[in-house]
Amino acid sequence: MKILGIDTSSSLGSVALLDNDQLVSESILDGSPAYSDKLLAEVDGTLNRAGIKLKDIDGFVITTGPGSFTGLRVGMSLLKGLILATEKPFASVNTLEAYAETIESGPYSICPVLDARKKEVYTALFRPQSNQLIRETGDQAISPEGLCEQINQPTAFVGNGLEVYGEFLKSRLKENFIQNVPNKNRTVAASAALIASRDLAKNLHYDLDSLTINYVRPSEAELNYTVSKKGD
Repeated sequence: MKILGIDTSSSLGSVALLDNDQLVSESILDGSPAYSDKLLAEVDGTLNRAGIKLKDIDGFVITTGPGSFTGLRVGMSLLKGLILATEKPFASVNTLEAYAETIESGPYSICPVLDARKKEVYTALFRPQSNQLIRETGDQAISPEGLCEQINQPTAFVGNGLEVYGEFLKSRLKENFIQNVPNKNRTVAASAALIASRDLAKNLHYDLDSLTINYVRPSEAELNYTVSKKGD
């Protein structure tokens, strides 16, 4: 089966194409200032490099958050358009799980960290076990200090939150901050597609009403609406 994966959860998005669980094409796109003018072109480019037409895709996979509110919405809008145009099924994958799957398992926990702004990160803890990842926490929007309080064993980190908080985490966690962990040399979109492909019969479906974004915390618009309602 040919599966197209899409990730727009951070400023570096990605598109990937799998054919019978083999990665045949992928690309990374810079989402600044927005994906809207670039994402469809990257989808076309990924398909063209593989010599595959959109009508030949058997299903779509998208990361559903947590992550950038704007990026996730752009990705969702495109996916819905592709589904309506092709009448093909889709699967959704948690963003943090997809990030965790981009690095090799080892004798350590894995902690994706995405910059959530407001001095917080989106994060969760995973433990490798028998070639799969077991969740140790749910998704969180938490301060770097709060995250450090949850970590009491060697942990490998991945994600754009390291650009902002990497040095802080390293200084606080010391030997529990694992560096230079081998990665699998795949994009987050490819990782998400491979996760979904483990059980496509179960994961692929057609119910667009089930396609929701995992925000973890309210968006700025929702917060402003709540404040305005209280003022009425």
